[in-house]
Amino acid sequence: MVAVTGTGSGLDIDGLVLGLVAAEQVPAESRLNLKETNVNALISAFSATKSAITDFESAANKLATASTFTQSSATSSDATKATISSTSSASDGTYQLAVTNLATAQTLASGTFSATTDTLGTGTLSIAIGTPTYSGSTYSSFSQTSSVDITIDSSNNTLAGVRDAINNANAGVNASILKNGSNYQLFLVSESTGASNSMSISVSGDSSGTDTDNTGLSQLAFSSAGSQLTQYAAGADASFSINGLSVSSSTNTVTDVIDGVTLNLLSATSSAITLEVKTDNDAIVGDVQTFVDEYNAYAVLINDYTKYDAATGTSGILQGDSLARSVMAQIRAELGSQVTGLSGDYKSLADIGISIDESGVMTLNQATLKTALNTAPSDVAGLFSTSTVNGVSVEGVAEKLETLMESFLVTGGVFDSRNTSLSGQLTDITDDRTSLTRRMQSLEDRLYAQLNAMDSLLAEIQTTGDFLTQQFESMKPRKD
Repeated sequence: MVAVTGTGSGLDIDGLVLGLVAAEQVPAESRLNLKETNVNALISAFSATKSAITDFESAANKLATASTFTQSSATSSDATKATISSTSSASDGTYQLAVTNLATAQTLASGTFSATTDTLGTGTLSIAIGTPTYSGSTYSSFSQTSSVDITIDSSNNTLAGVRDAINNANAGVNASILKNGSNYQLFLVSESTGASNSMSISVSGDSSGTDTDNTGLSQLAFSSAGSQLTQYAAGADASFSINGLSVSSSTNTVTDVIDGVTLNLLSATSSAITLEVKTDNDAIVGDVQTFVDEYNAYAVLINDYTKYDAATGTSGILQGDSLARSVMAQIRAELGSQVTGLSGDYKSLADIGISIDESGVMTLNQATLKTALNTAPSDVAGLFSTSTVNGVSVEGVAEKLETLMESFLVTGGVFDSRNTSLSGQLTDITDDRTSLTRRMQSLEDRLYAQLNAMDSLLAEIQTTGDFLTQQFESMKPRKD
């Protein structure tokens, strides 16, 4: 609104209006700003609390899983000969491993060619995968499990073309060309190790000579009917022994000899090496320590949010908040309770070395926990996870906590509901700001109207006064 003001009264009407509007607007805006700051602080605090509980819930979830307490470690006395890994299903044990030979993939090589563009004739390559029977260095018979026919014609009958045709056929064979001096050779290697993954290659319809001679496409034959390729390595099974028991495997990665254990054979051994599988109590203690640490992170956060500093008279953002108190109280109750129905000596966290001090900080005595794990590992597992005792399912501490915290964290849970409420308050504050702006504009317009009307009235009075003064002056007698 633009107006010429103060002409009659001389007053600063603009300054008066702005001052009067500010006198009402500033306190209202300050209240809204303070309210918005507090609501945002609450949103941030509950977000951090939810995140801390989520981390604690994740740690509890791991301890609620029984397999966590059957973690195992596996070691090899000579990792250059063989490595070993294990899962939770592996039993403790020590094994003597002797490797006679590794599993190998069959490798065949052609004769030499002067260039990769040299042609080999046309016809059909039939590549079979299976198990051979040897007569000397050649097959006397072959028991195939799969076979692929590859057409070789003028479009692909170069050395490079045949290589690509084999690789594109998914025949279980990898083809490559190696340069040897000034010459080139085609190498064929079985994709998988083991005798049962050997190759038999036959040729039909060779455009040059017969299907078995050393000309044309027949140069790539390797079968009981005729062999023109050189075998550099036969497909062979790994041969080894475990505690004196002879075992063979088509691969050097062995998963079916020891339950829950994977062996990776790397080299033949001159003498047996030792493999050991044992329960990894250090890993279990580490998982329990993580549980303790994540709880402490949550507890410290809540203590900071809910504290009252008498010296300064300041309160944490959640001091007196019923939700914060309720959630912490329920978690503390589960942590401090005994698990009813367990038959062993470990029925509470305190029994395995976990305690909570007056400030709410949890401490783990790792030595006490390790003793419990060495003494009765299944009882420790039952304290945390679900177990069956005398045919009755018993929920452990971690299982109960995981269920409890999940109820807090789910969509529609207490944290979700509180966030919805706080977000609604922010919306209300925005609406209040809009309403305040409209109200202040209305007030400004009303004040301008009132003061301008007053100013006009004063101007009229001033004009009338000036007129009367002039009249009185004109009526005075003149002095000659």
